[in-house]
Amino acid sequence: MAINNDDVKLFESQRLSDEEDGGGRATGNVVIDGNVNNLFQDISRIDRTIGDVALRKAYIGISTDNNDAYLGSHIILTDAPDDDNVSVLLFNTDSQVDERNAARDRIEAYVVPGISANKK
Repeated sequence: MAINNDDVKLFESQRLSDEEDGGGRATGNVVIDGNVNNLFQDISRIDRTIGDVALRKAYIGISTDNNDAYLGSHIILTDAPDDDNVSVLLFNTDSQVDERNAARDRIEAYVVPGISANKK
């Protein structure tokens, strides 16, 4: 019996919040595709004005009754957000128990100091 596209699910973490303890282990709660605010809250007027970083930890998993191996899996973003002021970043922290602090540190580790130069 094969693993089908419908068997690949996105699962919630224990705490879907921007609090320090946001994240945690995977739950059995499936994030329903197409539901509004299923992972993130609406963007407030204040956040739209001054900016905000909202982080959510979610898990990709297989939900099927068979024991078939799922090899060569990957994930890509093929559709940009409809809102030009929203950006998306996918990354792996290599931990199933970490929280928002670890994710924030992982993102900040990508930041490399540089200089601005006039291009003439």
